[in-house]
Amino acid sequence: MNFLPIVNHSLAYNRAIDGLRGIAILLVLLFHLFPKQFSFGYVGVDIFFVLSGFLITQIIYTKLKSNTFSFAEFYRNRVRRIFPAMLIVLASTLLIGYLFLFPNELTVLGRHVQSSSLFYQNFRLISEAGYWDKASTLKPLLHFWSLSVEEQFYLFWPILILILYRLRLNFTLALSVVFLVLLILPQFADIDHFYHSLSRFWELCLGGVVFAITDKYDVSKKIHQFRFVVYLLFIAAIGFSYENNSFDLFKTLFMTISAGLLIALLVSNQNQKFFSIYPLVFLGLISFPLYLWHYVIIGYAHIFGFDVKSLGFWIALVSVVLAYLTYIFVEIKARGQNSYYFTFFLIVIVLTLAAISHHVYKTKGLADRWHIKSIKNTYFDRAPFKDANGTKIIEDIVGGNPNISHIRANTKIMQEPFFVLIGDSHAYSIYDALSVEFLKQGYRTLCISNNSIPPFIKTVGSLDKKTKEKNKTIYQILEQIKPKKVIWVSRGQIYATKSSFLLNEKNDTNKRSFQIANFYDNLEVTFQYFDQNNIELYFVLENPEMGFSPEECLKRPFFKYPYRSNCSIPKASYLKRQEIFIYNIKEIASKHKNIKIIDTQNVFCDKKECHAIINEKLVYFDDNHLNFEGAKIQANEIVRQIFKL
Repeated sequence: MNFLPIVNHSLAYNRAIDGLRGIAILLVLLFHLFPKQFSFGYVGVDIFFVLSGFLITQIIYTKLKSNTFSFAEFYRNRVRRIFPAMLIVLASTLLIGYLFLFPNELTVLGRHVQSSSLFYQNFRLISEAGYWDKASTLKPLLHFWSLSVEEQFYLFWPILILILYRLRLNFTLALSVVFLVLLILPQFADIDHFYHSLSRFWELCLGGVVFAITDKYDVSKKIHQFRFVVYLLFIAAIGFSYENNSFDLFKTLFMTISAGLLIALLVSNQNQKFFSIYPLVFLGLISFPLYLWHYVIIGYAHIFGFDVKSLGFWIALVSVVLAYLTYIFVEIKARGQNSYYFTFFLIVIVLTLAAISHHVYKTKGLADRWHIKSIKNTYFDRAPFKDANGTKIIEDIVGGNPNISHIRANTKIMQEPFFVLIGDSHAYSIYDALSVEFLKQGYRTLCISNNSIPPFIKTVGSLDKKTKEKNKTIYQILEQIKPKKVIWVSRGQIYATKSSFLLNEKNDTNKRSFQIANFYDNLEVTFQYFDQNNIELYFVLENPEMGFSPEECLKRPFFKYPYRSNCSIPKASYLKRQEIFIYNIKEIASKHKNIKIIDTQNVFCDKKECHAIINEKLVYFDDNHLNFEGAKIQANEIVRQIFKL
């Protein structure tokens, strides 16, 4: 492949390994472009993990045996391998964001550039999970989570290998024990099993175990004898992952073991013609910059409203061209630099980029940019989740800082008359507007709500322990302050069934289910509680979900028109989705004298459509939450119905 030079490697070059890299990146690329048709493609990341673990262990152990291992050299090589292409991609992503993104979008991107450049993007994504999280397709740097996991692994892995080597332990056995510990430990930890490093390190460690086995034992003849079985297992593992939409330990274990067997076959018998064909080797050689570039392009295509599926071929082509140019003009040249001064320079540039991106975040997306000052960024402003008044009131009741997502109050002392606002993040989003309207009627307001959780008094096997504890705390507070009036604001249909207008639902590769088993039974028990305690409960039916990002209704900088000309949904579609839910809610409420239903749909919908823009103002924060403009409209209607104004 004379048109594509080979970079300097610490190990003897193996074309078949690059061919396997080519398969892995092809799977990932197809998965992100066509998630429905290639729903199994996410396993490409698992293949990369095992392969990285194999190669990095081989590099370290081989140099230890020859007494040439150096931590300085190891991390110098990591920096010159990772940083140059990463810097080009992150800087380009931030520049595009500066030019085209709204302040709220650039604020999020600033945080993601910072966490990606400092290799903790996986933890950033964990912290963002929940109702206020944007769809995964709208995050151009989402894919940096896996690079963060790898770099975190490289921080401790050389030290561990050195310790095992110095102790003169059976290397294969010792690594196998480490693998088992890393595999089992996360299963007993309360962590995110998709993004968290501890739930992924075992995959890289498995690659190290495969190296240890192939280094100690001559497996070439045996594994070559069963090569077709290895191929079949590899293909079966990919197929077994079809239509999987969550992290599955057993499927991942099957995939990584089959990948490990295939790697052992390729390094023991390098004459594997299929894995050495030019197209796969080409993709393998440019796999790192291709991985970095492709999702940035996909993410921006989604943000700008383009149909990614119909543009899939062109997105793939542009990604490959950019990856090729990055490989030729950046990666090749950088990996030829042995100077530690060059490494130090790269580290300084990365830290500078992290500082710049932090500034972007702290200034709320550079809202004073010359070309974007006309954009009304207040559409996407958010109030703090907790305030001093609410926190003080609740801490006095439960003692300490309770595990509740939102705690807000417009009074320092809870005394009648007052309303308690409970629910999920929809309660939080309407609190400011509703508290203003209640004050006009002489009522104080306290908001206690949790992300993604309807405030049931108890649940029957449908929510995890932590979630039940959050709801238990809410009712503990109600028992203490003894309110006469409570208002419930939350999503509903999405909890009762799987049906929803999720943002970019067809293309979102990181969907989650909000459905709660026995939803109506739990609601019945909760309504009984309010009846028995003679508390008036005003149950607010949810506002229409739009199913699209409200940014699509605004004209972007340098764009001639907004992507979405009709910023509404058919009312018939909304009612069809809601009719069974509304009927069931009213049926349950009719059995209880203290339950009042409030329906605000008419302030968002006319006879034909439900609107995201009312009186020339955007009223949604995202596809289902109202912004302050929308909250004022809904709050006025709620107060009108409660007080019969």
